[in-house]
Amino acid sequence: MISSLRRKFNYFTNHRAFKESPLKVTFRLIYWWIVCQLSIPQTILVKKWNVRFFLPPAFYRTGNTSLFVFRDTYEPELGYIERTLSSGEVFIDAGANCGIYTLLASKLVGDSGLVLSFEPGVESLKSIEHNLEINSVTNVKLFKSALSEEEGTAKLYHIENAPTSYSLGSDKSEEISFEEVPITTLDHVLAHEEIERVDFIKMDVEGAEELVFRGATSLFSRMKPKVIFEISSQTSSRLNLSADGAFNFLKELGYQFFKVKNTGELFSFESPEGQRGNILAIHKDDLVTG
Repeated sequence: MISSLRRKFNYFTNHRAFKESPLKVTFRLIYWWIVCQLSIPQTILVKKWNVRFFLPPAFYRTGNTSLFVFRDTYEPELGYIERTLSSGEVFIDAGANCGIYTLLASKLVGDSGLVLSFEPGVESLKSIEHNLEINSVTNVKLFKSALSEEEGTAKLYHIENAPTSYSLGSDKSEEISFEEVPITTLDHVLAHEEIERVDFIKMDVEGAEELVFRGATSLFSRMKPKVIFEISSQTSSRLNLSADGAFNFLKELGYQFFKVKNTGELFSFESPEGQRGNILAIHKDDLVTG
């Protein structure tokens, strides 16, 4: 408990937004805690993107809290996407949650581009559907399903019995709540939608990254999109997968790997050992031509 609180405190005080404006960020955190205790949802405007987000009052839901407090500096990968995603391109958001990456990508690809957004959880679907509506988005296709390596259905577990913290796997022996959700593959969706290009994939699928990649072998054989994904031994072990599985899948295809620093700079590395959190993968051909 103490070590967890220490990690969260260090994350908060070392965040770029806190360093730039500690009083404003601290005020937002306190305000958000208060409205969450009172069960009052909030709608915020991220001015940099001119995007509004409806956020249900869930203080311990990391994504909601971070977005409310840090806004457009929520994650450094957002800045990278702003710099590299262009009008007319196709973006995939796997595990969209309330739609942070979906809505930013929607702005960047414009009317000539497309965003494919995947979110299976009932509570998160309510948020993203509302956020798409209040922003009058027309270039996003929302799929109410999880991504994996096959078609069918699966249990979507509520980790720690929280209705908005999901995983296709459970590491607990006791009964925890879950939803029965449809699962599909990226290859199936692209074929069905007759989509011939994918430029960028962001993935937040709580350990199922390797499964999603296995269901996208045709995609990766024909296209070499940039990918943001996560390495976590804890989440991948819920599905009896290696934490290195997704990394090795992309490495064998010729991808190189980077961490996006708070400054926006890219730090390259070759081994997943010791790496945590979001990773940016770029195919070697794009590095040569880019």
